[in-house]
This record gives sequence, C-alpha cells and structure tokens, in this order.
Amino acid sequence: MSAWLASVASSDGGFSVTDPLEFLWPLADAPDPTVSSHVAESWPAGVREQLVALGVLHEAERAERVRCPECHEHVEEVLAIAGSGGKPRFVIPCPEVLRAEVPSAALRQWRVDHGTLVSALASTLSLTGKSKELVVDRLWRLGRTKWNDQSRDVLFARGLHWEDGASVRATLVRSRKPIVFVPLRRPPDEFWRTIPPVLVLSQVAMFGDECIDIESMEVAAAIHDADALATSKKDISLTADDLKCMIRQQVKAEGKMNLTDDAFVAAYRQCGSVREAATFLTCETGQDVSKDKVQRALTREGGAAAVLNSEDSDSVVRGVASQRRDKRGKPLLHSQTTDKE
Repeated sequence: MSAWLASVASSDGGFSVTDPLEFLWPLADAPDPTVSSHVAESWPAGVREQLVALGVLHEAERAERVRCPECHEHVEEVLAIAGSGGKPRFVIPCPEVLRAEVPSAALRQWRVDHGTLVSALASTLSLTGKSKELVVDRLWRLGRTKWNDQSRDVLFARGLHWEDGASVRATLVRSRKPIVFVPLRRPPDEFWRTIPPVLVLSQVAMFGDECIDIESMEVAAAIHDADALATSKKDISLTADDLKCMIRQQVKAEGKMNLTDDAFVAAYRQCGSVREAATFLTCETGQDVSKDKVQRALTREGGAAAVLNSEDSDSVVRGVASQRRDKRGKPLLHSQTTDKE
C-alpha cells in the first residue's frame, strides 16, 4: 500500500482510505484558507503532514485567537504574559478556570499555498506557457492547451460563489475559450452568460505519489459536454437590443472597451460582415474597434464559415460518466496536441 494512504480501521476490521486532498479543497475555496491547530488535529493521522510535504499547505503566523484548551466551549484572544526565565506564557480568559494556559503547539496554524497548488496543477495537466496570477489570490491562468485544434486558456479560480464573484468573472471571461478548475464549489449556471467548462477538483483530483493526479477522462467528458451545451445555446438568436445590452454590460464591467469573443461574434452575425460589425461596435462602445479585432475573434471561433454554419448545426450532448475511471490521472488532453506560447 502506498505511503500516502491514510488508513483507519473500520468497525468490521477493514480499512477505509482517506485522500488528504479532501481536506485541502474546502480550505482552498474559503475566504480565509487557514486551518488552526485544533482543527488539524481532528484530521486523520498523517493528512496534514502529507499536504505539507506536497507543498500545498505551509505553516502560517501564530494564531491570535484559539479555542479554550480547558472547556473547549469558547474562542478567545491569546494573551502573552511573563513566564519563568524570561520566556512568555500564553493564556486566555475562561469562566471556568479564570485563566487557561495555552500550549505553544495550540497556536500553530497552516495556510493553503495557492502558488504551489497552481504549479502542481499546471504540471499534472501538462500545459504550455507560464502560470500567471490574474486576480490577486482569486484567479490564475495555469497555462494553455489545444482542444479540437483551438488554443484554450486553463484557469484556476476560487470563490466564484462569493458575493464578489462577478468581479472575478469579468477577468475570467476575457480569457481565450477558458476551461476553469475550482476547488469545491461551482457557481450556479445563472452566474454565466455562456457557461464554460467548470471542473470541480474535489471530484476529479486525487492525491498521488508526490503529486496531484487528475482523472483525464472525466475532465475531457466535462469539457466536451460544456462546449456542446454552449454551442446549442450560442447567442445566435440575440436581438439587436440584447446585443447592445451585452456590449454595455461588458464595457461597464471594466470602465473601458474590453469585449469578449461572444460579443464580436454576435455583432458579426447581426451585421453580416467584418467591416460592418467593427463599425457597429465602434458606435456602441464609443471607442475605435478595428475590423482586425473582429476578424481575430472569428478566427478563434473557427472562422467566419464555422460561425455562420453553427446557426444550423445540431449539438450532440452526452452525459458525463458518474464513476471514476482510471485510478491514476493522465495529462488533461493526452490525445490532443499542445501549443507553445
């Protein structure tokens, strides 16, 4: 049995296996990705050490508030008082014992290292290009890959379900046909105008030998299905008013002209030519939109013919398999070619 397995005896004498990553994903998707000593001690034996060894969890600053070590009923601010030999002692007030002594070990905390996590995911997925933080502590580009001969950005986002998730979305949707990984919770479909592939790491990732393994078949199926659904719901039926509303929302989000490919494509479909689409967008945004920008967006979508033909094409949507396939992960798109930046 591999060294990473944290096994505990069950009541019938068998063993149940705990994947350490099960304890990482809730933290990675939390506003404060920090775990206290008493919480870490409640984890199965070896979990914290395995996450630290992987580099995705590191020791953080000393806790300023802790749960009472005596009654375990309340959390208080830690006070430092003079001790013997000039060494400080740590205490908290407690209604039962008046002053409870806090062992130094109880002040330890660990925090998710998102930088190391991003690097580990990029390596596992065999992506090209450099990882880059796009929104501080919220959104990273892991790299790029090719899917069906189109270059696509692969992203890692956290907190998309938080109240300020829309601010992260504004940056995310400007990526090149994004494929998005989230730790634990995906936002509702209403969060998106066009839903990208969103992969939940708690469902597709597992702890491997000194790395994070990802089930490539599950990922490929999810990307296929999300793309098929997006194609079937493409903005081919946008009215002129709908398109103008989309443009206003995208310009307002950043306070400047920064349209998504969906807007360029919708304008082209409505106007019927690259030049007229550029003129229309220039008028609506109040800023210069060149026909080259429209053309580049069409090229990323497969070309003008593909864009127009998609209006009449049928989408075949198949279900994502519910069972895990390979125990070991493979590169995300091992059957696809990759591009260099």
